[in-house]
Amino acid sequence: MASPFVSRLGTNYCPTDEEVVEIEALLVDPTLRLKGLDDEIRKLQEAIDKLGEERSRVAAYVEGYKALISPVRRLPLDIIQELFVACLPTHRNCVMSASEAPVLLGHICSSWRAISLSTPRLWSSLHVVEPLRNLADPTSASFEEKVARRLEITQMWLGRSGQCPLSISFQSGSEGTSQIGIAAPSATSAQFMNTLLSFAPRWQHIHFTIPISLLLNVMSHPDAEVPQLETVAFHNQGHHPTFTTGGPFNMLRGARISSLSIPGAIFRPESLPVQWSQLTTLTVGGPKWNVPLTMTSDALLRVISRCPELRCCKLMVHDPNKEVPVQISQHRIVELPFLHTLAIHCVARVAPAVSDLLMRLSLPELRSFAIFGSAQDSPTLGTFFARLVRLESLRVDLNIFSEASLRETFHTLPPSIRWLWISDIEHPWGQTQACLDEMLAILTKSPELCPILQHFSVDYGNNLSDRAVLLFIAARMQTSRPALNRVDINFGRQIVVDIMPDLQAFIEMGLAVSLTYFPPQPPQDSPWLGVPDAPLNTVPWAWAPPMSTSNW
Repeated sequence: MASPFVSRLGTNYCPTDEEVVEIEALLVDPTLRLKGLDDEIRKLQEAIDKLGEERSRVAAYVEGYKALISPVRRLPLDIIQELFVACLPTHRNCVMSASEAPVLLGHICSSWRAISLSTPRLWSSLHVVEPLRNLADPTSASFEEKVARRLEITQMWLGRSGQCPLSISFQSGSEGTSQIGIAAPSATSAQFMNTLLSFAPRWQHIHFTIPISLLLNVMSHPDAEVPQLETVAFHNQGHHPTFTTGGPFNMLRGARISSLSIPGAIFRPESLPVQWSQLTTLTVGGPKWNVPLTMTSDALLRVISRCPELRCCKLMVHDPNKEVPVQISQHRIVELPFLHTLAIHCVARVAPAVSDLLMRLSLPELRSFAIFGSAQDSPTLGTFFARLVRLESLRVDLNIFSEASLRETFHTLPPSIRWLWISDIEHPWGQTQACLDEMLAILTKSPELCPILQHFSVDYGNNLSDRAVLLFIAARMQTSRPALNRVDINFGRQIVVDIMPDLQAFIEMGLAVSLTYFPPQPPQDSPWLGVPDAPLNTVPWAWAPPMSTSNW
């Protein structure tokens, strides 16, 4: 529409009184046209709404009849049951939650609910968590109601499993402390264990995280039998020092255990009625301050010499002071032809006996090896590594080596290593004994060491420089056929030099880089100081720290 005011549109021009009258006259016809368009749109919208209502009715009719001929309705019962079982988690036991199978399956329709309730395999695994008492109101009636309800659900859940073998894990609540400072179980923990004990004849896999005193009480139960038990994992709830001489594990008599995980505080091989020759997995862990003085390299060598079928073995070793003579060299060579994973945690500050222990092992299939601890006398591993022709994964704790022994060790690494993981378990936030820069320089300047290294990780590298990491990656990626494909570094400090731009070319080649730094603190005069949503200058590449080795 031609108008003398076109040039004024979109400006801050203020018209005069005469121009206002002229503008109002210009808007008469367009306003009428606008009203006509609105009326026409309303009529068309009414027609569309009417058609939409009719479509909804027809669609509901069609969908209703289509549901009758749906293929899933004609699936045989056994197929549906197999599909339901496939919905269960495979890496852990089922939990008491309506957000996942098997409970979720019963919320779809009455037919699926009937099928799920009549399928015992769906209810043959369960993770039980003891409710936590509200410390602000320890006498709260709601806590007692919650405990009673959860006990009822536990009984009902496992009761639906028919005669299926059971996989059960139990996480007890916070334990109390006795007068002598020993962790004591709560009354509700005993209630839950009594409920689980009623199903003991069908236990196949159990994983209990409970106070040791309760564990010993349960395992010494004179009447319970566990003929189907295959996997046993015991963990001590809490970190209170535990003083115990172990106890009779009468309950395990007659079991066919192939996997055993037990705290070092109660590991007494002579009191464990285990068929050692059947074990494929043995883990002795727990907090290092609970490991008894009896768990020497010599004693552990005698134990694993009775386990020729071992595939995975993780041990905590507490050798005596170096003033005490070690007689381990008198043992014969122990053959473990199937062992693929071995981890050693040296608790005491002496390591030569551990070297002797390793030298007495024949491990032709070992693929993964880890050694942790903080020793005054560094172990000698060169000869041990020379025999590991198939080793692919190596994790070492820097605290167990001096700088000299670390350099010597790195020069003897097997060429088959694909994953090298450097840890600082004992002192994660302190200065390490060995210099990480020197260690990394060895790998940088010696490409013949670990020539097929694919994955390199460092935990808590607070004294590792950004430049050393950059030089190492560049040296490995500039070879004719670079093998390195992943680098994970947890610096444990604030960023000094941003090396990500220099690594961009390697990232485009397929290298995955994950760097973790502490975020810098806001300046004292920051306008956000003291507010919860203060902006942090965090780096976008982050990596979660590894699990602690306290419980393996």
